[in-house]
Amino acid sequence: MNVVEVENLTKRYGDLEVLHKVSFVVEEKSITALLGPNGAGKSTLLKIIAGLINRTSGKVSVLGEDPWKNERLPRYVSVLLDKPYLPQYMTVWDILKEGMREFNVSYSDVEELLHLLNITSFLKSKIKDLSTGTKQKVQIAFSLLKKPKLIIADEPTANLDLSTRFEVYNTFIKMASEGSAVIIASHLASELISISTHLLGINNGVLRVADRIDRLIKRDMMEEFYIVVDNVVKARELLNKFNPIVMGNQIKIRGDLLSAVKILLDENIKIFSIRNSLLDKTVMSELGWE
Repeated sequence: MNVVEVENLTKRYGDLEVLHKVSFVVEEKSITALLGPNGAGKSTLLKIIAGLINRTSGKVSVLGEDPWKNERLPRYVSVLLDKPYLPQYMTVWDILKEGMREFNVSYSDVEELLHLLNITSFLKSKIKDLSTGTKQKVQIAFSLLKKPKLIIADEPTANLDLSTRFEVYNTFIKMASEGSAVIIASHLASELISISTHLLGINNGVLRVADRIDRLIKRDMMEEFYIVVDNVVKARELLNKFNPIVMGNQIKIRGDLLSAVKILLDENIKIFSIRNSLLDKTVMSELGWE
């Protein structure tokens, strides 16, 4: 089933055409990476799908409805932005209680979500006392309480450290496995593609790529990553099953990136960066983003 269908979508601001005849679909239980350079049209596209701004021409369908005209869609769609907007003097628990009441869910229904995002210990804290990363995770938890059928995320991990980003990624993976469709815009190509099923590549308002990742990118390219850590010796021991190769202060591994990251974080290994230069170059070449 297609959760989102877009056909010949065009958006203009006066004489400036921001999106030009964009067409694609988003399937249920999928995670779609929306990639492109700054000013490519990513945020505008997501806002149109979310019903926050109207299109100039073309067709957009979300769950079979026009997002600009249907007032009921927000009940089934969650929109996540790069900055949290939360009442500063409320506690995390008070905010979540409001959402639980609004969407008729119990604490047992959201306990796993709080655990995935690692915010259970902050329930009594006021928003103003939280770090930027924790505020963002509270915003995400609140937005996902209603178990949306579509999650639209515009740079949801911007300004977050790597361990926090992967807590968010794991949450999206869990939501997709339970039926949600997820669209994530980001500039972190290697990381995002490693958790996604589909890729939308946009540049200068033109959709350059729209396909399944496994049809676009060689599988062996998806499995090779370079991880920079603070303790190379210990990390190499922990990642033995990934055939690690030490190269200075980084480790080259092959295999499931999410599993490798979880192993390191569980053992308090600090990760400074993750990259796959060949994958990045391939995507950037496809988009004309060089």
